[in-house]
Amino acid sequence: MAVERISTGVGGLDERMEGGIPEKWVTLICGRAGTMKSTLAYSVLFNAAKTTGRRGIYVTLEQNRQSLVDHMVKIGMDPRQIEGQGGIIIVDMGRLRKEMDKKEVEGDINWPQSILTTVSNYKMKYGCDIFVLDSLAALYSITEIKNPRSEIFMFFDKLRDLDITTFLVSEMLEPDKLYFGMYGVEDFLADGIIHLEIERDARNVNLYLSVVKMRQTNHDRSYFPLIVEHGGLEIVTD
Repeated sequence: MAVERISTGVGGLDERMEGGIPEKWVTLICGRAGTMKSTLAYSVLFNAAKTTGRRGIYVTLEQNRQSLVDHMVKIGMDPRQIEGQGGIIIVDMGRLRKEMDKKEVEGDINWPQSILTTVSNYKMKYGCDIFVLDSLAALYSITEIKNPRSEIFMFFDKLRDLDITTFLVSEMLEPDKLYFGMYGVEDFLADGIIHLEIERDARNVNLYLSVVKMRQTNHDRSYFPLIVEHGGLEIVTD
């Protein structure tokens, strides 16, 4: 039985992973600060809306909606371009956080469940079938996690119950260790891992991308130079 796949929207990448990411998978988009994780995650939604009419939901916990939109407009991915082709719903939960006092944020809100409920509602109301959470690190910072292995397992399991293709932006805090999530268990729970790396020398800053893991997929694990051009992303394969 053929596996339905979602295009990454990155030029040259889908061909190296059997056409894209399997539908309904939970995929980590990982890297250190400044590696264009949010841009790549948004690009998947933008490309899906533009080419197949899918509707996506982008939940941001830190960067405000206007800042995100301004950045995407600058690189040629204006959400207004795809409003009639599915589109992207941007949910600024960071704004909600700012409107609450400290006691409410720390004690009264179950943020993982709030996110799951929000996505479920948008899926039912608007037919969203691709979801980005930006980011896991921000979610962890406002959530009391006593048993990481159990609680993160349950969160991933509930994401799968949503029956939606999910991308989780995950910041790598220790560059010398290849842990793709803060607690070291996210690597095993995710169906896929896309790693973005940054390399600096005296004159240049270069980006690289690798598909480290993708279940039910034959994929190239090489690190390819990643170019961010106006209107999209592309890997260099020659």
